[in-house]
Amino acid sequence: MILLLLAILSATTAFQGDVVNITLNEPALVTLDDCMYFTETLENSSHLAAGTHSIKITHSCLGMYKIKVKTNSSEYTLSLRVERDPDLEESIVNLEEEVLQLTRQIKNLESEANYYKKLFEVLNDMNVELYDRIQSYAQENEMLRKELEKYKTMATNCTKVVNQLEGKIEELNTTLIRLEANNSELLQQVEDLTSKLSTTKANLDIFQTLFFVTLSFLVGSAFALLRR
Repeated sequence: MILLLLAILSATTAFQGDVVNITLNEPALVTLDDCMYFTETLENSSHLAAGTHSIKITHSCLGMYKIKVKTNSSEYTLSLRVERDPDLEESIVNLEEEVLQLTRQIKNLESEANYYKKLFEVLNDMNVELYDRIQSYAQENEMLRKELEKYKTMATNCTKVVNQLEGKIEELNTTLIRLEANNSELLQQVEDLTSKLSTTKANLDIFQTLFFVTLSFLVGSAFALLRR
């Protein structure tokens, strides 16, 4: 009873070509005979989740078989009897139809595979081209980065030179202001000296006039005395 609660087959007896279901109440590793397979994995041994899974019984099965179920907590087997197909001819016809459909599907899949293969080759070529472009852009970007660093250095040096020139200009402006002040003082001194010189020249002219007048008076007096 415990085994049936953990894993249940939809039927304990089936015919060749039938599909039976196994229902698991917990995840398990289920192993079938080589003449059977799971329709969802196409394998005869699979790790299955809890739930219902379909088992295909091929025509190579006949007799009693054991289905092994292994969970994390237990391991057990289920029995399945496979009987001969009662309508083998119809099953063969159906199998031939299935084989034909599968063959067509395989051809379609092969055609799709060739299409995707060509598409992959095209994409691969595009990836190679894109990779080459990326490499080229990366090299160009590195060159531009170096150029930018160079111009940044030049800009820094120019800023230093400009700051130095501004300092020198400020010094020259200070010197110019000082020289202009000195020039104003010198001009004032020149004006003062010019004024004094003009006064001195006027006094000198007066002195010369008085000197010549006095001299003439003395000479006249001398002549007058001599006449006497």
